[in-house]
Amino acid sequence: MVRHIVWDDSFKVDHHLIDSQHKRLFAMVDELYNFTLKTQEQQKEDIMMVLQECVKYTVFHFSAEEELMDKINYPAKTSHVKQHTEFKIRVTEAIHDYSRGNKVKIDDLYSFLTEWLVHHVTKVDKALGLYASTHNLQEEPEES
Repeated sequence: MVRHIVWDDSFKVDHHLIDSQHKRLFAMVDELYNFTLKTQEQQKEDIMMVLQECVKYTVFHFSAEEELMDKINYPAKTSHVKQHTEFKIRVTEAIHDYSRGNKVKIDDLYSFLTEWLVHHVTKVDKALGLYASTHNLQEEPEES
């Protein structure tokens, strides 16, 4: 049985734009959780759409974080971006495997996504949020 993860305030990095994007990412990953409760046949119908949307939004979010890192001259940018790149590669490989008809265990994929997201937000992004707040960065308006 997979562990269900949902957004709560413990995941806040205290940067409004990044927190709002993280909430959306958690909601997207939560959609995948619903697939873990379905049979394999039921999963096939919508899983590609959810995965592709998740990747698309993740790329958008990573770009926003990396732009923030550039604005504040974030000293840990290289290692942070490396984690983003590794994540994109892993998820893209899973999508390609799934689209080629290779069996992708949705439980394993969901577990990877939630474990990565929780670790990345609570450790890596919190450090970014703290650095940004100590450098008096004016936040961007909330996304529409």
